[in-house]
Amino acid sequence: MLLKPRYILLLLCYVQLQYTYSQQALDVKWWNPLQNSFPVIEGQGWPDKLKSGFNRLPKYSEKSVRKRVWDLSRSSAGLSIRFKTNASEIFVRYKVKNKLSMPHMPTTGVSGVDLYSKSRKGQWLWYNGGLSFGKMINYKFNNLPTDSGAIYQDIEFYLYLPLYNQVEILEIGVAENRKFEALPIRENKPIVVYGTSIAQGACASRPGMAWTNLLQRKMDIPIINLGFSGNGELEKEVIALISEIDAEIYILDCLPNLIPDENLSLDEVYDRIIISVKYLKQKRPDVPVLLTEHAGYSDAATDFNRNNSVSYLNTVLQKAFVDLKSAGIEEIYLLSKDEINLGVDSYVDGTHPSDLGMLQYALAYEKYIRKIINKTKSKL
Repeated sequence: MLLKPRYILLLLCYVQLQYTYSQQALDVKWWNPLQNSFPVIEGQGWPDKLKSGFNRLPKYSEKSVRKRVWDLSRSSAGLSIRFKTNASEIFVRYKVKNKLSMPHMPTTGVSGVDLYSKSRKGQWLWYNGGLSFGKMINYKFNNLPTDSGAIYQDIEFYLYLPLYNQVEILEIGVAENRKFEALPIRENKPIVVYGTSIAQGACASRPGMAWTNLLQRKMDIPIINLGFSGNGELEKEVIALISEIDAEIYILDCLPNLIPDENLSLDEVYDRIIISVKYLKQKRPDVPVLLTEHAGYSDAATDFNRNNSVSYLNTVLQKAFVDLKSAGIEEIYLLSKDEINLGVDSYVDGTHPSDLGMLQYALAYEKYIRKIINKTKSKL
């Protein structure tokens, strides 16, 4: 039976009222991460040089990068907040600037948040929050551990922020009689990812399923997501910014945005790869650089033009890799299309990974990065 529009509206109003009532009944105390006395937003390479608290590029880069790159950098992809609490309920309320969803990506991925914690045995736990989307977006997580026993005290939570929207205001709330402790950003050297819409998170169903966030949990290491949808083009301005970060590894995964056309030749793609790697290795000779092949399309078997463009790009990357090695550039690596191993069911729209595809990306990266880290440690 289909509900009439007025009944749907009444139902939505009821859900919002129940959410508001539950907050009032609990006497919730709210915490604003932007008003904290120390940086708490993980995934930012320049935490003290931002124009807005949820930006991904420093304020001074607005004048050097293209406007489209700057605008995309204001999305909170890959950002997370860590905190400890013994609350049995956690509330999150926030506002975003742009549209809540896209035709090929759900609202929960574009504009939602995601809550995780880690069990005493090291297992990641995910929490299903009741949510409502409007001018103010509200999440209520109420299936949390309580502090009834010592093992439940000081649970550490990770809150992942929206992948494709700009957060303007955000607050986290718990009951007044519960503990809440903001945790500082970790000091570990991060993995820095420069890439395309796929790196930014398209088309994960929710923030925790973006491959960079999956990788962050699997390796328990900070990751800086510099994925710019449609605009990961190995531009020298962005490469220069990346070199400012003392990283564990640099990942360059930009080939899907370097498809050759009348404005871009394969020779120019080759030059961008060579210039980017040489610049990074000049500035940070001890930081490994991982180059990633184009993972392909799910319709490659039926669209020969798309299939050929992937083959041409990967051939160019392989040549550039060999030439860089021959030139004496050390600590550079290549992750192949076959190692990522996406299949026809790994995509949403033929181009962007589904949650399955995101997991395949994360597993491939984890396996390769662990090799790099182990090799680096063996040299020390």
